[in-house]
Amino acid sequence: MGTYQALSVNLLEVNSSFSKKNERHSFSIFYVIKGKFFCQKTGEVFELSEQEFIINNRHENITFKQNAKQNALLHLEFYFSEVEKLIGEDWRPFFSDDRLVYINEEDKQVLTEKIFRLVLDASSYGTKGQPFTSMNYLFSFLEQLNKIVLIEQQTETKDLFLVSEHPKVTAVIEYVEEFYNRRISLQEVAKKEFLSEAYLSRLFKEETGINFSEYVDSIRMKHAVEELRSSYLPILTIALNSGFSTGKRFSKLFKEKYQMTPNEYRKKAFNDKKSHSSLSTKKDDYKVIPEDEMIQIIAQFMLNEDIKNNPDELPTQYHLNVKESQTQLLIKPEKIINIGQADHGISEDVRYQIRLLQEKISFEYIRFFGLCDEVDQSHYIIKDKHVNNHRLFSFMNEMRLKPIIVLEIKEKMTFKEWQKELRYLRKVIQGYVHFEASFKSGWFLEIKLPKDCDVASYISYYDYAYDFLYNNFTTGQIGLTVAHHDLSGFKKLYESHQFNRNYPNFISFNYHDDIVKTKRHESEHLEFIEGLDSLINWLKQQENVDVPKILVTEWNIIASHTHVLSGTFFRSGIVMKSLIQMSSRVQGVGFWLNLESEGCVKENRQESSLSIFLHGPLRRPLFFVLTLFERVGDEIIKETDNYILTKRFNSYYLLFYNYYYLNPADTAYNNLWKTSQREAVFNFSQLKKGTYFIKQFLLDSNHGGIYNQWLKAGGTIEMDTDVQEYLLQSVVPDFQMKQLEIADGQLEEHIFLEINACYLLILNRIAESE
Repeated sequence: MGTYQALSVNLLEVNSSFSKKNERHSFSIFYVIKGKFFCQKTGEVFELSEQEFIINNRHENITFKQNAKQNALLHLEFYFSEVEKLIGEDWRPFFSDDRLVYINEEDKQVLTEKIFRLVLDASSYGTKGQPFTSMNYLFSFLEQLNKIVLIEQQTETKDLFLVSEHPKVTAVIEYVEEFYNRRISLQEVAKKEFLSEAYLSRLFKEETGINFSEYVDSIRMKHAVEELRSSYLPILTIALNSGFSTGKRFSKLFKEKYQMTPNEYRKKAFNDKKSHSSLSTKKDDYKVIPEDEMIQIIAQFMLNEDIKNNPDELPTQYHLNVKESQTQLLIKPEKIINIGQADHGISEDVRYQIRLLQEKISFEYIRFFGLCDEVDQSHYIIKDKHVNNHRLFSFMNEMRLKPIIVLEIKEKMTFKEWQKELRYLRKVIQGYVHFEASFKSGWFLEIKLPKDCDVASYISYYDYAYDFLYNNFTTGQIGLTVAHHDLSGFKKLYESHQFNRNYPNFISFNYHDDIVKTKRHESEHLEFIEGLDSLINWLKQQENVDVPKILVTEWNIIASHTHVLSGTFFRSGIVMKSLIQMSSRVQGVGFWLNLESEGCVKENRQESSLSIFLHGPLRRPLFFVLTLFERVGDEIIKETDNYILTKRFNSYYLLFYNYYYLNPADTAYNNLWKTSQREAVFNFSQLKKGTYFIKQFLLDSNHGGIYNQWLKAGGTIEMDTDVQEYLLQSVVPDFQMKQLEIADGQLEEHIFLEINACYLLILNRIAESE
């Protein structure tokens, strides 16, 4: 990241070591985002861990050696000259790292939040074109830094053991401490204090035990020695910077005090550092992380560590009268599980996951592409039996899942090839003697046309499939795959059947947000619902035609180049919001079973998959989103943009979701942070008096979130059973339950939700008071 006014910011990944030397023009702050580092500064070697930071003053040199392969080191460099332009006076502070060790947690938290506020403002996401806002962030941080770690002049006098109760002598000491690097004479100081030279000289000696000139030399020598040890400036420059009139005089006084020349002292100090240092002397090896990736890392870090940019925002008050019912039902869509290719359905891993799914949530449909290959271990085609397909059908029947078979008309497929594929389907199905009985409640044949095809060329393909289905089977429905980007093609095909009435029984709506964006707006997820509404409204306008069943079989609302969104809680809120909206619009909603099934259909998009399982029984947050959604009541009392209050028998269900459709990089920026972090106070009224069980279910970054470290580029990591069990236990969110007596019909609940989190509160009345 480039220079931004008085500040430049970079995030570093240290492969072996990184060194930074600050000259007179700047000082630096280093903050550990991830990993651990060995640090060397002013001859000392120490360890720096996550959430710790260190200051490198002007003329100081610091070296970092990585102590963890996965690391991230935030570097902020402040330029004195730019700050001086803003404040209109000289500003050359010196900060103490020792003070950082002793500051309280509250001060440390405030300073940390201000550091990240500066970092975000210095990025391309910052408040460009608002110089006063940026200056305010800068001054606020520097004021806090000065308050905590600035070395004030009076504290340094203690090192010289000069103690005096005489106000004139104290004033002289403070003057010398501040202006040691200028020309100072006894005559000048005496005149300033309205004293004679002789009187001041005698008074100073009596009060401090040292001559005035010796004291001035000792202060200058102290600062010169610090520069000798911490900088590589020429000795003459150091002498003049420290206030000595000539290099010769400095060398003479230095040798008298240390019995060696300044150059000999510097060499010895360097050798002492080298002998005490355990850090590598190899050439620096590090890389600067690109800004977009840096902001994503910082956003994730801030969320994990609960570092807020706007901690003073007041919670929103919600008043809920449980007697005010909208007399409307929440009709939850039936659930469809996508397994990809049909062959996946005979895999034991897939069967295990589906059994677990049916036990915990219960789906109604299973959707797959094509039919199973019929090949034995010797790779000979089995012509007379359809063992694998019949195994798949038997398993579906056992799990009480209705099949949705997707037959894809591929590009350049001839009409004869299409007829052959349908005849093979008939042969497989009729060979399974229990098929009609098993799926008498319905099975579905979904026809998928080639992408961006000439619809007119494929009308005959669809008509043949339509007639084929109804001439050969007593049950079954036929449908079309409709992609959100190709509604015009579907409309042409639909309108072409106004005479023969071969209208599809259902529509399989696909919505894939494949556009990877750097920036998003909160309302962009509405494009999904708007596309769905556009299709439904068009269908309703067709005369003398019943609106077909709408199934949203494939959908995804965030596309990403990286694994930042993969398996995390970042989509839980927006998925829940979408489920609520789809409830009044569609009859079924589909989800991928796992990453492998999705990858067969949409290669290289696994990081954006809405799948339920990650690895074996390891559940992704979508599993818990569906668990929450299943527990919501069906009688709507009140519904708003961020919550829905429902009822079932004696229980009330408050589902509060903080949906936010953004790249994580954007969520770190303060103007968006206000809406991505929500605090709410819910006041319930008109509750019946009695004893209640209160259950709370929270899905956020700490409950139900699978993180990126469990993924590698190209697939899932291999985990042994112990690791799987540990992860499975660590991510499953549990209900918190308590019993409460409600005597006055009132209840208040305070809730905090981070970005894309979900919260479910259940008030279950178990006994009514008299």
